[in-house]
Amino acid sequence: MAGSSGAPRNTVPRHSGSHTHAHPKVFLRLAAKNLTRYRRRTTITASAIAFGVAVFIAMASLLGGLVAEGDRNFSNYETGSAAVTATGYWDEREQFPLDMLVENGAALTEALEAEGFAAAPRVAFRGELIVHYDPYPEDGSAHLGMYGIDPERDPEVFNLAESVTEGRFLEQDEHGILISSWLAERLGAEVGYPVTITTRTRDGFHQIMDLDIVGIYETPNPTVDRSSIFMPLETAEYYLELGGAVTAVHLRLPEHVPGAADLAPVRSALESAGFLNAEELALLGFNEMTADFAAAVELQDAVFRVILFLLATIAVVGISNTMLMAVLEREREIGMMRALGVRDREIGVMFMFEAAGIGLLGGIIGMLFGTAAVWYLTQHGIDYSAMLEGIEMDLRFDGVLYGVWNLGTTVSAAVGAAVLAGVVALLPVRRILRRTITESLRTH
Repeated sequence: MAGSSGAPRNTVPRHSGSHTHAHPKVFLRLAAKNLTRYRRRTTITASAIAFGVAVFIAMASLLGGLVAEGDRNFSNYETGSAAVTATGYWDEREQFPLDMLVENGAALTEALEAEGFAAAPRVAFRGELIVHYDPYPEDGSAHLGMYGIDPERDPEVFNLAESVTEGRFLEQDEHGILISSWLAERLGAEVGYPVTITTRTRDGFHQIMDLDIVGIYETPNPTVDRSSIFMPLETAEYYLELGGAVTAVHLRLPEHVPGAADLAPVRSALESAGFLNAEELALLGFNEMTADFAAAVELQDAVFRVILFLLATIAVVGISNTMLMAVLEREREIGMMRALGVRDREIGVMFMFEAAGIGLLGGIIGMLFGTAAVWYLTQHGIDYSAMLEGIEMDLRFDGVLYGVWNLGTTVSAAVGAAVLAGVVALLPVRRILRRTITESLRTH
């Protein structure tokens, strides 16, 4: 009695009984049964995860569509697959310099064509387009980028000829221009109306051109539509006094996506013909010419990642709170399992399997809804035209943004949801397992 009077209370150890060594499949089956035992909690948590996964898949599809559409419109209307320019010209192209030229554009173009490459020379310059009252509704003017193009070769590289909606495409050596439907609407212009263009020659002298509108075009590239007009190359060369020089010779090369073309054969052909040996000319690939756009896409991608991080944070908090409630509700059950000798690590594995199952269920449901959303986006897209109306931005899609399929992203989103749920579930479980067995058994 004397010895027992000093015995401490609540001396039940944290783990009692002989430890069991159950196979992980046992805990996997228990976790599966718990999913059906607690249907309401499973449904709520899985629905939240499904929503997050579906949003992730849809946003990834839209971002991929934005990049793909921008690349296509760059390639089809502005850059082609590659271009030969004067060294340093591309960095200054927005200033439309006429002192950095490919001097013998015709010879360079013919050398490329002799090797089987589709090539189109262009002259880019800055000018002011002026219209007068009658036939126009009122006087007006616009400072625009102006391009002299070869009417026969340009359609081999660019899609401009296919974009003419009124009138016709340009013909060689005519005093005609193409303007966009966007510009025509604002000027009140129609096919056949005259325009006056003021610019400067290669030597800096003022020059005036009197031309007629022969066609109106509309492309899916708003940057081209809002800032560019086109005229025959020979007409531009004559008025600018270029003497056969051009600002660039663009190429169309075999490629499954813009930027994937092999430039080695082109470079070899140019070096054999002696055009790159003096380092006066540069061969630029698609990725070099669109580096600024790629940087803007990276910024958008960073914003996208921030949004996804916020979604993931919400998901983590939601799963953690749900699993915490689940663990608290079953604390007495956990205490009984521990009293029977089930190890803490095995209890953690069981709850991790259970949470991962909820995450996988939500991920699969989200993958199905996300796939349906991607199908809609690829077929119908989202029309941003009303939102973008009147906004002066350097855009490469026409207001309707389409999604793209990405199987890897779709599957990884579902798998990631399961892994995330499983990992997060360990947090509340560890909190309960810090308590003694007796404390857990006293829970009502």
